[in-house]
Amino acid sequence: MSFVRGMLLFIGAMFLQWWWNTHLAYWGAAPQILLALTVLVAARRGPVVAMFVGWAWGLYSDTLRADLFGANALLYTLAGYIAGVVRRQMDLRAGGPLAATVFLISWGYAFAIGGLGYVFAKSFFWVGWPTFIAAPFLNAAVALIGALAWEAWGGL
Repeated sequence: MSFVRGMLLFIGAMFLQWWWNTHLAYWGAAPQILLALTVLVAARRGPVVAMFVGWAWGLYSDTLRADLFGANALLYTLAGYIAGVVRRQMDLRAGGPLAATVFLISWGYAFAIGGLGYVFAKSFFWVGWPTFIAAPFLNAAVALIGALAWEAWGGL
């Protein structure tokens, strides 16, 4: 039963990411649901599972934007690894540390995607001020809501 719930989470999160970006993005600012959930998976299941899930979700995100293919897969995998390492140092099951970790990883993602754009496409990919400012807060909220849903659903 855990595999079925895991696949529902995996596919449902991809659909929710597409739907939110298509219909609810305001000034281009929308939560990076898949990035936040990658950190949540790392907090609950460890870095190896999170790196695999982050890589798959990153490939999906790369298909939504074809300007720098592979960057999201790399950065989501890295986010899963970093959150897995942080998990060993602090309790990411608590809401505060989880939200803070997602917040910091979100800002790191914005700089890293820009840097990868600079290296591979010869221009810094700036996400824009509304996204840069709002996305970390939105991602932290998504992680907290996801953690509550995870616990209510009995874990995956």
